[in-house]
Amino acid sequence: MFLILFINGCTLINPKYINFSTKPNNHYYTDQLNKKILNNESFTISVFDTNLYKEIQVSNDDSSIIENFIKSLVTSDYIDESVSDKEPFRLKITFKDSKFLIKVFNNATVSISPWDGNYAEDFISMKDVPLRYNLYDFCNYIENK
Repeated sequence: MFLILFINGCTLINPKYINFSTKPNNHYYTDQLNKKILNNESFTISVFDTNLYKEIQVSNDDSSIIENFIKSLVTSDYIDESVSDKEPFRLKITFKDSKFLIKVFNNATVSISPWDGNYAEDFISMKDVPLRYNLYDFCNYIENK
C-alpha cells in the first residue's frame, strides 16, 4: 500500500527532464547556441582532452572560432545518424546561465548539445566546413599551443 502511495506522490509537477515530444529539427541545439552568441552573451571555452583528462582554457582571442564555425554551417551539414566512437576532445562553452558541450569525434564529425538537454545531440558533418573552422584542428592547436 505504501509503495502505491509513494509512486502516486511523485506526480509530474515540473517534468523538466521527462520529455515525450520529438526534437523540432536536427539543428535545434545549434540554433540555441547561436542565439546566445548573437545576443552577445559572454562565454568561456575550454578544451577537454579525453585521452589525457586534461582541460585547457581557450583565450578570448581564439573564442571567435565557435561563432565562425556555426556561421559556416548549412542545412546539409546536419546529419541524422549518431556516432558511437569515443570523442578525443570536448569543447565546453559556459554562459552565465547555461553550458553547451561540443563533442569532437574526428576531423569530420562533431555533436552539439546543452549540458542537460532533453533531446538527442545535433550531429554535424564538417566535410564542407572551411579548414580554418574545423574544430578538430582547433582542439589540436589549443592542445599544442
